[in-house]
Amino acid sequence: MNKTLLNTISLCAAAVLSTAGLSAQTQDVRLGFCNGDKLGASIRAQGTETDDNELGAAIYISKDILKKYVGDTIYQVSYANTDKVGSSMTVFIKNDLYSKQGIVQTVRDHHAGWNNITLKKPYVITGEEGIYVGYVAYPNHIEADNSEILTMEFNSGGTPDVDWYGMNGQWWKTKVDLINYDFCIRAYAKGNNKPPRDLGLDRIDNYNMVRQNTPTTMSVQITNYGLDTVDGFTIEARKDGQTFATKQVSGVALAHNEMKKVDIDGFTFPLEGNNDFTVNITGINGGADADTSDNVRSSYAYIVPENAEAQERKILLEEFTTTKNGESLLADSVYNIAVSDRDDVIWVKYHMEKTVPGVSSYSWFFDSDGTFTPAMMIDREEFSDMENRGPAYFVKYNELLTYLLDQCSGIPTFATVDVSATLNDAHTVANIKAKVESQVREMPHQKSLRMTLLAVEDSVELTPGLDKENGIVRKFINGAWGDQVDVSNHADSITANLDIDPSWNVNNMRIVAFLSNYDSSQPLNCAVFNSAQCQLGITDGIYQTTVQKLRPTVFCDGKAFSTANGFKVVAVYNQAGQEVDNQGLQRGLYLVKVTDGVRTTTVKYVVR
Repeated sequence: MNKTLLNTISLCAAAVLSTAGLSAQTQDVRLGFCNGDKLGASIRAQGTETDDNELGAAIYISKDILKKYVGDTIYQVSYANTDKVGSSMTVFIKNDLYSKQGIVQTVRDHHAGWNNITLKKPYVITGEEGIYVGYVAYPNHIEADNSEILTMEFNSGGTPDVDWYGMNGQWWKTKVDLINYDFCIRAYAKGNNKPPRDLGLDRIDNYNMVRQNTPTTMSVQITNYGLDTVDGFTIEARKDGQTFATKQVSGVALAHNEMKKVDIDGFTFPLEGNNDFTVNITGINGGADADTSDNVRSSYAYIVPENAEAQERKILLEEFTTTKNGESLLADSVYNIAVSDRDDVIWVKYHMEKTVPGVSSYSWFFDSDGTFTPAMMIDREEFSDMENRGPAYFVKYNELLTYLLDQCSGIPTFATVDVSATLNDAHTVANIKAKVESQVREMPHQKSLRMTLLAVEDSVELTPGLDKENGIVRKFINGAWGDQVDVSNHADSITANLDIDPSWNVNNMRIVAFLSNYDSSQPLNCAVFNSAQCQLGITDGIYQTTVQKLRPTVFCDGKAFSTANGFKVVAVYNQAGQEVDNQGLQRGLYLVKVTDGVRTTTVKYVVR
């Protein structure tokens, strides 16, 4: 394959390795994001391998950090690899990863564990630009396949937008939602510019969906850039410039050059709906911070009313297909394995050779607008572990589709959609009404809330001699982006008329309605929140509606799991299969066992 992909994190044996030379540096400036000296996981990059390979890792140190130490000199680069590979390594300090300029130094006496490299040419900090500090290893193809080279920290808490990995001259930035760790890379500087009191706020972690006025936990990752040990600090949360929470944190005991993750309990959000907010460090050890430029971070939380209940979700599966592509014809049989036994999926198809007016605007959903078939969108959600940007993806296996559908079904929704349609006596016009009811006054990340109506025909013979197909979209009844609706008063509705084309079999038609966001600036922010469908005529084709069965919908408010539709939570298990208490939940994957007294099922849920 031509594009380097982040394939996996391979867990290595975590052990405390030699840190000789590090402890003596405590009063020097230590630049980096690795928390502690213990090694944890290694990234393996897949790409175009040759007999001679270059595998690299780097961290980006911004000018906002460097300006604290203007005039100081970086004299040492330290890095750690779990395994030694190749006969040499290269360490570097550059302003651009692709530049040939900068400080580049060959290392020939490297070893497994931490390596402390004294630079022959120190780097003088100007504070005018950020720098990349890193290394390149040169394994042969056997070492590249079997060695742990690009090693990350043992303690989780990756810093956004700082970690890069490379292969054979190409570089990619890691994503903390996929890899919550930083590379084991540091730079050490000497000089006189060391502020006595300076605390940096590196990262905020909070539950992305919590209940209104219900205490929740927020985690902050902080770094002590000053000489004084930080014993306590004050933190404020603000929305639109107004402070809604203030916390005094004590017992921190954070020494110079150290970083720490701190859990802060008791945060409450008073405002329903979307909350874009900032967290500010406003004081350290009872005094002021010498540099406040790195004391503020932004975050987001969706706040639902205390009495709101998650609703049953109907997943909209939109397929882009064609009869001219053998893979597309095969895809239907593969996808049907994943969908046939589910009653929570509404499957529709856009046939690209029989273009539906308006569907060309959906090319926006493809990575770089490069449409392809077969492709599909699942509630137009982004799945970070897929190769393409999304929300249109190529899904090769039915097992993968099942996994993605299960992921989507675990996303709580607080809105229901209903659609009804009646035909005139001549069966030439359909009168349609769609309505939405919501327990929250706005949807997550809402920009423009839309209700879109599709005319869908089943049992269609598109090509003589081939099987009939279901779910063919015949028309966007109210346009590709639908009509705007407003749930600020918890309900809204739209009406529309559909002229029936004489070539359509009205008895095999249904109307699909879906509620979605429309963000003209971001295709990944157009999620579908819920869907519904109704039959237009009396079915004489192969499509059969299924009797709707209530499915359990699990919701986590940042503290515990709950469910609706008559179900209750009876047990919670972590990813290792161990039963855990249904309270004080940490982020991660859980299996939630629920029952309504008759049926018992287990639902996967990722607490974010």
